[in-house]
Amino acid sequence: MFLISEVHPFLDGNGRIARVMMNAELTSKGLSKIIIPTVYREDYMGALKKLTKQGESAAYIRMLLRAYEFSATVHQKDMDKMELYLKQCDAFEEPALGKLNFQK
Repeated sequence: MFLISEVHPFLDGNGRIARVMMNAELTSKGLSKIIIPTVYREDYMGALKKLTKQGESAAYIRMLLRAYEFSATVHQKDMDKMELYLKQCDAFEEPALGKLNFQK
């Protein structure tokens, strides 16, 4: 995921394509996809910038692990129940207005 984000091979959509490819790899191994909720956007962007500018990978890995742990809890089959769960986790909140809340 980082390679596509860093190299920027496309005019637009590099982050989306990077996340699609990452999730395709995870799915092929029977693992949960990673969702980056709105409330976690600054953590995501900050970790990417830190890796890009400072070569610091620890924050990036921690960010992805937390997003993976959260994403693995999102598995309701009913769309209304899933939306309710995501709202309870503050997933749709702007980063300044909420914090990613979930139980492992």
